[in-house]
Amino acid sequence: MGEQMRGHKFIPRKVISIVAAGRSTDQQIEDVRKEGMHFTPSVLRNSIIGGLEILRKETAENLIVMGCACYGTAMPLRGYFQLLDRLDIDYTFLTKEYCCGFPIIQSALLAGEDRRKTDLAAREFIGLNIEQARVIGAKRMVYFCTWCIYMARRFYPEIDIPQLFYPDLLVPRLDKERLRLKPTRVGYFGGRPHRYPIIVPEGDVKIDWSVYRRLLDRIEGLEVVDIPRYCCTSADWAIWERLGKEGVNTLVTPCIVCYGRLWRRAPEGVKVKFLSDILLEALGS
Repeated sequence: MGEQMRGHKFIPRKVISIVAAGRSTDQQIEDVRKEGMHFTPSVLRNSIIGGLEILRKETAENLIVMGCACYGTAMPLRGYFQLLDRLDIDYTFLTKEYCCGFPIIQSALLAGEDRRKTDLAAREFIGLNIEQARVIGAKRMVYFCTWCIYMARRFYPEIDIPQLFYPDLLVPRLDKERLRLKPTRVGYFGGRPHRYPIIVPEGDVKIDWSVYRRLLDRIEGLEVVDIPRYCCTSADWAIWERLGKEGVNTLVTPCIVCYGRLWRRAPEGVKVKFLSDILLEALGS
């Protein structure tokens, strides 16, 4: 009802499977084995990273797994690396990074296929990234994408290389810094995609989103209004309505998936910021 009232067009689930781009599940799996990425060749991924002026080291303690984020949300990715630089946090990334497998799982489920084949492929791909992490001597793997961290923790829950979400690398370091902004009021839209059960049907992966929310409480001059977790895909209108009622025109989210959708759909006059971007602003003030 809400979508129809606001002029949104209903999109059937089968149309959403455009993520497969007409490819069969087997073809998608083979494409990832060949190129690493699900959507595009690695050469394009590396060109985007180069354009963002993100420099790679041969070895580092922290291996940043970017996922598909560099395609549709390049600027928050750049901001995150700038924040790591400001905090003197050592990092590197892979020249050939393998997809976490979620797009293949999603398209297979939308097609009514059994997910056992795609689950095995996802575990294979994540394992290939882990093998590369061992080669370069990384002590941690840090995932920028929300879907990627869920997949990694699901398929490798007890691995000796910690699988971290991107803010986990920031929390202990920012405890030592003074964060401040000019008096600012923002809305906060928390994480966890509503498609979490698709990624982890057992519900056995936990991410403590409240830890990341508390980072904002440390910023002097910042007032935060918490926005309920409406779905960013089907009920983004509810988010905008709540912001309007609160008299807020800036929305902050820690989820790169939510950020991408909300940034592209934001009404005129509303700004959408990624968590690490506002932290970078607060550190530089």
